[in-house]
Amino acid sequence: MKTIVFKNAEGLLCVLRPVEGARLVKRVRFANEDYVYEEPRPADSVQRKWPDPDVQVLEWAETEAAFVARIAAKDLPETATDVTALDDADLPADRVFRDAWRITGGAVAVDMPAAREIYRTQLRQIRAPLLAALDVAFIRTLETGDVVEQAAVIARKQALRAVTEDPAIDAAQTPEQLKAVIPAALR
Repeated sequence: MKTIVFKNAEGLLCVLRPVEGARLVKRVRFANEDYVYEEPRPADSVQRKWPDPDVQVLEWAETEAAFVARIAAKDLPETATDVTALDDADLPADRVFRDAWRITGGAVAVDMPAAREIYRTQLRQIRAPLLAALDVAFIRTLETGDVVEQAAVIARKQALRAVTEDPAIDAAQTPEQLKAVIPAALR
């Protein structure tokens, strides 16, 4: 089945997946009987559950290309640009960096600079509670006057602040390499 990808008015990549059950049928076999429809109807109107192993489509009323075009005409916003119909297999399987997907030459690819920023944001979210816990530990060292422990807490906090500056993040050339980067302060 084809998937429609496009850019919206804000320039973000959007994915529209037509549901096969909306494709029009002319003839189906259900419960060992053939049904022929004078007016084509959506496949999922034959049986509420779709896909249904008990319903066999004998004749579609529209080609897959016509079906995708009909859905695009009905559901795409007027501001859609770079509209492309792709096979599901042509979309990245991993959605971790979904907000970094871009349409390039009729294909969807991960924009690595955008993926790196997404990853840095994820690291910031991971480190936030760790920094909060170290804030509490630092206050305790102030109360006890333990300057050696104060220095240790300060060093741990600085290491956490630096996790987004790990050179391995900028060195990563693929999403898989980027996801494998785990800064030492977070291990």
